[in-house]
Amino acid sequence: MKNNRFGQAKVLDTQELDLVIKYLKTENQKVLASTLRNTGARVGEVVQLKWRDIGKEQILFPASITKRKLSSREVFISERFHKLLMDWKIDWTLYKGRKPLPEDFVFFGRKEGSHVTTRAFMDALDKASERAKISGVSSHSFRRTQLTQ
Repeated sequence: MKNNRFGQAKVLDTQELDLVIKYLKTENQKVLASTLRNTGARVGEVVQLKWRDIGKEQILFPASITKRKLSSREVFISERFHKLLMDWKIDWTLYKGRKPLPEDFVFFGRKEGSHVTTRAFMDALDKASERAKISGVSSHSFRRTQLTQ
């Protein structure tokens, strides 16, 4: 069990994943969590995704944002998840007041031109898991769960 960044992140079942995502406060956080859930990627990689990295059938994680920065990788995604991302693109447009450019971050931060920080997402995730009454959850839980399934 993970506690205060020590230990191993909990592997979650489908209902626990749904509940944690439900208790996240913003749409930005919910879609970010869904991206973690559907790709098994690290949170540090997902927050750096740009709109140009999102394809119809896959998401490209460029080498520059991967852990060891050795090579790019593609993760294939379902039609359903692609639709969720395209719905988010519409909401993104409403939040920002303009259509996203290819170089814009998918998950925007508080400052213009920045992405949400991993710390901000992890804080939101901690609060959501408390509300859901599920302990041992961290951003790595999504990765462990995806790789286990």
